[in-house]
Amino acid sequence: MKSKKEINMRYPTARLKGLKEFMSFVQEPDWKPEIIDAQLLKRLGMAKGREGETVFALQFIGVIDEAGIPTTEFDNLKNEYSTTLSRLIKENYRELFKLLPVRMMNQEKLVNFFGEPIESAEYKAKFFVWLCEQAGINLPNVETKFHRARFDKKKDEE
Repeated sequence: MKSKKEINMRYPTARLKGLKEFMSFVQEPDWKPEIIDAQLLKRLGMAKGREGETVFALQFIGVIDEAGIPTTEFDNLKNEYSTTLSRLIKENYRELFKLLPVRMMNQEKLVNFFGEPIESAEYKAKFFVWLCEQAGINLPNVETKFHRARFDKKKDEE
């Protein structure tokens, strides 16, 4: 049985394209906007149509606060990108790491952990896996290319 905290935990479903671009900006030494919000992402052409999800993902990992102001973790990413990201992942995905040993994680187990609907769980799992790659956290049994449930639906309809 899941705890109340685990049931209420909302994990990010952000798409990777916008986050990859954002994280490359973070690594630029002189880049630090006063506010990071959907408007900024729109102006920069990042995460088109998914700006809100990207902002939530950045809040979730602790890079910006609820007002969109960069936190000290934003600065820490600039100085020690993978070390800081690894720590943030382990803190913010604590329940996942408690339940699943890293060596036992695979696409199916991650999608099951993130729950229903499966399409959202796949995005959550894919985001988690990408974060781990960026942080140097080795997930030896996670497939490099995710199989998507939506493709199964198309086959069933044919």
